[in-house]
Amino acid sequence: MDRPLASYRNPISPLGTRIDWSQALPATALAGLIAAVLMLTPLMVFGLGMLIGGSLAVVFYRRRNPVAHVTLGMGSRLGMVCGVLGGCIFTVLLSARMIFLHEWGQVREKALEDVAQAAARNPDPQAQQALEFFKTDQGIALLVTSAWIGTLLAFVIFSGLGGAIGAALTGRRPRS
Repeated sequence: MDRPLASYRNPISPLGTRIDWSQALPATALAGLIAAVLMLTPLMVFGLGMLIGGSLAVVFYRRRNPVAHVTLGMGSRLGMVCGVLGGCIFTVLLSARMIFLHEWGQVREKALEDVAQAAARNPDPQAQQALEFFKTDQGIALLVTSAWIGTLLAFVIFSGLGGAIGAALTGRRPRS
């Protein structure tokens, strides 16, 4: 007698190759928190905190879902979600640090100093006019917003790469 096709067990079933987001979100949030904290330490050099966070997202996901078949693409997606969450957490932590340690004045002065140096290097009158804009409160706000967007993109890219590395290092076969 023939068995129905659904009764055959495929060791790498479609359920094992899809991300279970109910398990993945807590794992990526924890990894994002760790990445954000690491980026406040000397591990921020070369984005190591972000790479570590992306790799940890895969490790934490595999712990929560041991039968998951984590491919490089899945690891990359887990890492990118970790990067979005980690970038947002990093922004909150950095903002809190600036508020509580009264560092905003130093950040503003450093930005104005950088704008002044850029203006001194570029004699073009249109560039001078644009650089004068960055000395205003609106210009500083634009610089800070641009820096935040750049940081968030870096978190997504480096954490996604870390997730792919984590998937490669933990193996492509399901854990048993």
